[in-house]
Amino acid sequence: MSHEAEPTVPNTGRMFDYWLGGNHHYPVDVAAAKAFEAVFKDFRPVFRALRGFIGRASRYIQAQGVDQFLVLGAGLPTQGNVHETVPGARVLYTDIDDSNVALGQRILAGVPGTGYIRCDATNLSTLDLGTVRQVLGPLRRLGIIVVGVEAFMTDEQVRASFQQLYDLAPPGSFIAFDCDSPKALDHPELVKMMGPGFHMRTAEQLAAVLGPWKLTEDGIQPVAVWRNPEPPADMPPYMNGGVATKP
Repeated sequence: MSHEAEPTVPNTGRMFDYWLGGNHHYPVDVAAAKAFEAVFKDFRPVFRALRGFIGRASRYIQAQGVDQFLVLGAGLPTQGNVHETVPGARVLYTDIDDSNVALGQRILAGVPGTGYIRCDATNLSTLDLGTVRQVLGPLRRLGIIVVGVEAFMTDEQVRASFQQLYDLAPPGSFIAFDCDSPKALDHPELVKMMGPGFHMRTAEQLAAVLGPWKLTEDGIQPVAVWRNPEPPADMPPYMNGGVATKP
């Protein structure tokens, strides 16, 4: 990838881009990704399964007649992220990582109907509603994608965030979500690397923090299985996810 000054600190969004086969990463990101793979070899297939879930969930939401999407904790808007899987929809990406925001804005420059701004998923007062309306237009029904961040939020933070998103979203909106499952405990070195702020939830525990959102008929499933006509036979259920709606 072209660059002005090569970063010296790895970035999770660029590491995911490496695992997803993109070209928006640097040697420092590859080195960090390989260090993680030394502890847990399944990072690449796990994140590909997660990105596949984002695509299927986004297409499912679009098929319900939704053409406005808000993405929290978005990482980089590449390699099958939301606007690439729901052509014609308006998509606003957000992230707490300033380098993800800056690179995301460069990637999306000239892509109509898209935008990228900073927002802390644990504190939605940081969401600039003016930019939301500027990029998405007057809100009719909203598709909200919150994938990859709940594992770094407490139950109280998830409940508060999902309640605020429910209040923001017009009736008929949808939210796609996920969380790491206790299956990760099979790899204690991995859990240790993730740090003390890492939270794992069973499907039941994840359902319990959704607040007023109503699960769709698919319920909560491993992300590699959710509405996947060809689920991988050998993918352990490291992450669970689903889609819920505001009736």
